[in-house]
Amino acid sequence: SNVMGVCATKAYSEEDQFKSREIEKGLHNHRKVLDTEIKILLLGTGESGKSTIAKQMKIIYLSGFKSCASTNKNINRSPRIRKSEMCRKLFWVWCVFTTIIPFALSIDNGLARTPAMGYNTWYDYGCNISAQDVINVANAFISQNLTAYGYEYVNIDDCWAEGRYPNGTVYPDPVSFPDGLPPVIDYVHSLGLKFGIYTDRGNYTCQMRPGSYGYEQLDADTYASWGVDFVKEDSCYATQDPLGAYDEYGKMRDALNKTGRPMYFSLCGWKWWYAPPGKDLGNSWRISGDCSDWEAVLHAIDNNAYLSEFAGPGAWNDPDILIGSSTAAVEYLPEVQSRSMFNMWAIMSAPLLIGSSIVELPPFDYETYTNAEVIAIDQDKLGKQGIRLVGVNLLANHKNNISNVWGRELEGGDYAFVFFNNGNSSLEMECDSLCFKKLGINDPEQEYTVRDVWSHTENGTVTANKGLTIDGVPPYGGSVMIRLSPTN
Repeated sequence: SNVMGVCATKAYSEEDQFKSREIEKGLHNHRKVLDTEIKILLLGTGESGKSTIAKQMKIIYLSGFKSCASTNKNINRSPRIRKSEMCRKLFWVWCVFTTIIPFALSIDNGLARTPAMGYNTWYDYGCNISAQDVINVANAFISQNLTAYGYEYVNIDDCWAEGRYPNGTVYPDPVSFPDGLPPVIDYVHSLGLKFGIYTDRGNYTCQMRPGSYGYEQLDADTYASWGVDFVKEDSCYATQDPLGAYDEYGKMRDALNKTGRPMYFSLCGWKWWYAPPGKDLGNSWRISGDCSDWEAVLHAIDNNAYLSEFAGPGAWNDPDILIGSSTAAVEYLPEVQSRSMFNMWAIMSAPLLIGSSIVELPPFDYETYTNAEVIAIDQDKLGKQGIRLVGVNLLANHKNNISNVWGRELEGGDYAFVFFNNGNSSLEMECDSLCFKKLGINDPEQEYTVRDVWSHTENGTVTANKGLTIDGVPPYGGSVMIRLSPTN
């Protein structure tokens, strides 16, 4: 039913922006993904009965999509009617599938009850990473007291590996890591930090280093023997068919489980369709491509607008590594955009892995990444990912003075909001009573204190009937983040 909900929302929530042929194309794509999901579910069923279930259920499932597609050729019909027609057909089918044929396996490490926090080398060093660089980053973690705010992982990305010994064991670049990885990992651990490593589910990594395809258990055992705490697995030089991708990620998941060492498993597959089965495969999964520029950031936000129901304690949608404003890093953004990225990642309960230069962290970035109030929203124990309350896709409309309001429910009856302005002038933005209702804020008698988490000031109270208006939301990717707390 969750996957069905994504299909319905993705296809229709902004239909006034698209023509009929684009909607039908979207339905076709979602049908292909859901078809793959059914195949995955069938993998957990014995041969006896599988054929009958597949034939009967898939006929209903496919006919439901055919009916939806034909019904929706009439673009003038009510979107609510069109959505309900598809939901009614697909909801029943998916419920039966998920009841009869559950996933047999899942990640079993007890980690990521809140989104991961730490650092990744890629947007900072790129492919030019060495043992000394990792040591310098770890030292900077301590000297800047980042651990006090919850940051714990020091993760190395691509380009550390050089090849494999005759027995298949992977080994690091002897120039960049002359003493191997274990001494580096031991040093990171000696500081009270955790160490993360990178691999790929294909034959090669994205930078043509050895991948883990066919070596999943050997690599998992090697990482465990080294004391690795976090494994990121990329998707270069590997099948991009969903069924094959799920199967290959499942192999590494099972290999990590078999080691007995708790290692956070981060899938890096770049596609939104990792979200539906994500919790059965890893602790987080990338839902978009690399956020190496602002348009890519907007694309990741747009993708995640439809995936909130798949995230929760232990398993999170991952829009990518955070980009800071430090020009010492390989990739960086203007200050206002890097801060909004942090706000949006927090409202989306995303992993907070800093990609800015930690060794040369500018004061602005330090202030951004150590805002305890924003971090508390990201790490909220309720674990509900935020949703888009007002606005449409940012990337498709980024030249049209576009804005969004996002919100999420927090523990203890609190709520958080981000007012996001990607236009070219300051905006007055509103989350009115209808906007509030989307988050379940309905009681007209309940007052909430309004707190700006960046100015650290309280600015009056609001009720469900009154809504919330924010003046002067800055342009060019600027944002304002607010926390509402009940007054009693």
